[in-house]
Amino acid sequence: MDVPPATPLDGAIATLRDSTELNDERLAALFEAAFVDTYRRVIDDDPSVQARVDLSSGSCTMYRRGPDGDDVRIDVDVPDFPRQAAQAAREAVATALREAGKDRVLREASLHRGELIDAIVDRHAGPVWYLRAAELRVLLPPEEQIPGEELVPGSHLKVMVLEGRRRTQDAVVVVSRSHPQLLRLLLEQEVPEVANGQVVVRGIVREAGRRSKVAVEAADPAVDARGACIGPRGVRHRAITSVLGQEQVQIVAWSPDPATYVANALAPATVRHVELDQDSRTATVSVDDDQLSLAIGRGGDNARLVARLCGWRIDVVAAEPSG
Repeated sequence: MDVPPATPLDGAIATLRDSTELNDERLAALFEAAFVDTYRRVIDDDPSVQARVDLSSGSCTMYRRGPDGDDVRIDVDVPDFPRQAAQAAREAVATALREAGKDRVLREASLHRGELIDAIVDRHAGPVWYLRAAELRVLLPPEEQIPGEELVPGSHLKVMVLEGRRRTQDAVVVVSRSHPQLLRLLLEQEVPEVANGQVVVRGIVREAGRRSKVAVEAADPAVDARGACIGPRGVRHRAITSVLGQEQVQIVAWSPDPATYVANALAPATVRHVELDQDSRTATVSVDDDQLSLAIGRGGDNARLVARLCGWRIDVVAAEPSG
């Protein structure tokens, strides 16, 4: 079947060729598959029927292979065939474009996985928030949000890219506000010594929205690791915490000595003594009475974070009175 000019099929080929980003080879293959499916559905369910599309002329030839291997042209005289074939072609191209769009989003997500990006809060659908980052559709699911954080449409937000997620109609870039590595990325952004490797992040623990601890060590002995992260008059530390709302972020000095490390990590409490039991992996920490609440923290959060950061069970006790 050669479709003459000015038929619905001819118009569909010309319009879709001009308006799609698909290359001619892919477009021709979609047309041919659509025309074969339409022929088998509307005229004859013949598994041997094939189609050949010429995009430049806007024509389609239906044929089947003859006994001698030659192509035998099929004349189609069903008036409604061009319209139905054109509709099938449009649907096939639309599906292909949706899939290409999904693939593009997934590629972008893969390229930027683990990176810090700036996004603009768009809207929410139930507990899920949608953000915009350039042309990307970004999704912030409930489990990756900072508990209690109020998002305002139009506001800017720093998020970490987790993955691309394919859905029925589209694909989205899934991001996080609560992931511990978001803190590492913020440190790299605000602290040149972290970005260039002079200061090494040894550990991060977070209870997003409440409290976090970051253990740092100087690769260069001349650098004060904790001081570098806090910055002159706390300017770097404030830049990091301003991104996280009400969350408290404590920078602690890492030490190869476990007792010193535990004592450092229990800040802001002042520690008198740390005794380690290797068998039970318990650190018994002695503090003055007025330091007990600081060491334990609200709801035990300080001691709990130190245990996760240092890898020791923390038992805080009141120190024996001196003298």
